[in-house]
Order: sequence, then structure tokens, then C-alpha cells
Amino acid sequence: MGALTVRLPASLHEKVRDLAEEEGISMNQLVMLAVSEKITRLDAEAQFAHLDALERFGEAVAEEEGAQPDELMEELLSQAGDEEPREGDRRPAEAK
Repeated sequence: MGALTVRLPASLHEKVRDLAEEEGISMNQLVMLAVSEKITRLDAEAQFAHLDALERFGEAVAEEEGAQPDELMEELLSQAGDEEPREGDRRPAEAK
């Protein structure tokens, strides 16, 4: 496991300490969870952006070839595998 020293303003440090205490975890665990959640969110947003780009590409190709965009998207998605979405996976606009 790597080590990282982070300098926080006193007000933010106090909020981290208070929240960690409320949650019953260490400040280190709280920061680790926060970083993990942020990375997961950014990864999901990148995946959704990729899917949106594929959809736009599929629509453009369909216009060129006269195919139906939905049929082309189904073909593209069939190549993506059959893994079920994980709990909480949503497009960023749908997340609340």
C-alpha cells in the first residue's frame, strides 16, 4: 500500500475529522473512501461518454448505410459482452 501526505486547510481538516468520527471510521479510511468514490464516478462517466460516442457513431453510420440506428446500436452492444450493470450504474444525467 502506498503512502500519501495531504495538506488540508484547517477548516477542511476539521470537517474530515468530524465526519470520520460521525461515521465511526478513521480519517484515513474516510479519505480513502472519498478518493475511491471519485475515481469510480469518473470511470463511469468516461464509460458513459464512450457509449454515447458509439451511439452517435452508429447513428451516423446508419444514415450513411440506410440502416436503422437501433439495429446498429444493438449490433455494437452485442459485441460489448453480457455483464449485468452494477448497482448504482446510471448515466450521469439520471443519477440523483
